[in-house]
Amino acid sequence: MGNLQRSLLPSSLSTSSSFSLGPHPLQIDPELWLMAEKRTQEILYTIQPAIASELKRMEIINYIQSLIKDYFPVEVFPFGSVPLKTYLPDGDIDLMVLSHQSMEEELARDVCTLLQREELDPEFQVNDVQYIHAQVNFLSSDTLKVMSLCSRQILRWY
Repeated sequence: MGNLQRSLLPSSLSTSSSFSLGPHPLQIDPELWLMAEKRTQEILYTIQPAIASELKRMEIINYIQSLIKDYFPVEVFPFGSVPLKTYLPDGDIDLMVLSHQSMEEELARDVCTLLQREELDPEFQVNDVQYIHAQVNFLSSDTLKVMSLCSRQILRWY
């Protein structure tokens, strides 16, 4: 086994008499492990969503869900980084609208019109609403001038 381990090393290391593999070459020093754990916790604390940000995002999601569901017989769900809590501070909110296949194209345009009317409502500063016709219909809007709200998929139920 020792010969096999040495044969996998670069030739400059395998011929060095000062290099030796201990009984557990992959073992990490407990002090180094503790330092790595501490640094990992610091990074996670720094990048994890703040409670205020999470609450604001949920408020926006609830607002858009109720707005769309009040007008259309659909279901609206968040997907992507927000429910996974992996979003960045300036990340967008992705929503998926489930509808009947027959109303997909019309629904995308109607939701766009609905959001454009909301530009006049001061509750959430909805502005710059755009309908982007693509293979998957896409609506984009800046909400609160920080977050963009995207409905990236309009899926079908039968």
